[in-house]
Amino acid sequence: MLSLRSLAAGCAALLLATGVMAQERRMQFDLNGLAYQAFNVAGAPSAFGGVTHTGSIQFVEQIPPSVLLAIKMRTGGPGNPFITQPFSGSLSDALFNINLAAGVVTGGSVLVDVNGGPGAGGDRYTATILPGGTVQPFVGGGFTIDSLTGNGAFSDANFGGVAIADFFAAQGFPPFLTGDFLAFSINPSPNGSGNADIDLFVNNVPAPAGLGLLGGVTLLAVRRRRRA
Repeated sequence: MLSLRSLAAGCAALLLATGVMAQERRMQFDLNGLAYQAFNVAGAPSAFGGVTHTGSIQFVEQIPPSVLLAIKMRTGGPGNPFITQPFSGSLSDALFNINLAAGVVTGGSVLVDVNGGPGAGGDRYTATILPGGTVQPFVGGGFTIDSLTGNGAFSDANFGGVAIADFFAAQGFPPFLTGDFLAFSINPSPNGSGNADIDLFVNNVPAPAGLGLLGGVTLLAVRRRRRA
């Protein structure tokens, strides 16, 4: 009978020979000209309090000038370039609700529709905005807001002509689809409104291809060894 050590070593060699891990991909939505409005804690439109704002800020599509300028994809690590994808269609809906307490992001939600969204045969991406991001002053004036996202979900495996079957397959399993966003060019009027740009990112980081197999074989070997 093969020893536990031999089985584990064989599985490790198999994982190494097959590349161990599928390629990570990072998707970018380049959203320009979204309209925004700041709100106070009572939910009424208000001036934007910048790095100390408490309440929320909402970004929505306003066509024109709102546009999904490009969808880009990076394969592999941070040193690799983002490649513009053959996106076909147009932005039909966008909604970013960002909740703030003293300039710190406490949560929110994301929705991006193209080509009319799922109800019209188009596509949708949704996500939850996670707590922890901040409002920051921007060099030259205005502000930026950034935070992480989680629980990302696509309505199908193709987003405006961009093949995302790997993202779609991964979204139903922990850690689900994670990501982040950066809202910039925020130069609000005295009533807390204006237009700004957002870069929205979605990550697909596959688990090691054979990690489950290795664990299963090791457990089986342990059981056999105990019975022997």
